[in-house]
Amino acid sequence: MGKSDLTVDITLLKATEKQLRSIQGEFEGIDDWKKELRAVVGAERMVKAMSTFVDNWDRHRKELVEEIGKVGGWVGSTRKAFEDLDRDLANQVTQKKAKEK
Repeated sequence: MGKSDLTVDITLLKATEKQLRSIQGEFEGIDDWKKELRAVVGAERMVKAMSTFVDNWDRHRKELVEEIGKVGGWVGSTRKAFEDLDRDLANQVTQKKAKEK
């Protein structure tokens, strides 16, 4: 058999899915972080500045979380498609070899 022109790193795709879920979780959990901020940061001005920052993020965070979820879905679908294809091709080769015997 010749060398394949296409190489897919399934491990990388799995790691990417995991990282995207983690990033998505961080963005979704930012409200919890905001609530904890007051206890951690003593200076009222700093708390106010950080709260303002978090509030500004709230405006765009939902869209960003949705987009990260979409990309994660695409990566997962791509991984699954290549895993299925690889399995199907391996089965075809095995069946062909069995018939040749």
